[in-house]
Amino acid sequence: MSEDQTRQALDLAARLQAEGHHDAADHVHKAVHGGYAGVAFFHALRDACQTVLTAIEALDPKTQLMAEELRLEVDKRLQ
Repeated sequence: MSEDQTRQALDLAARLQAEGHHDAADHVHKAVHGGYAGVAFFHALRDACQTVLTAIEALDPKTQLMAEELRLEVDKRLQ
């Protein structure tokens, strides 16, 4: 990771922490400091997407099937 990317990731982690997304913030910190950026980053991204998808489903219940397909596709790629 470049210095700029590291700073951006740490800024993201701080925002996630401030907004109460502690698990996602922890994943981003591990990605930056733990040296296993790929897996930790994608798990944090999946958690963030989960929050967005849940909000979309609350606004429009018809999107539930589409959101579930997206979740399954992301999970498949994480394995």
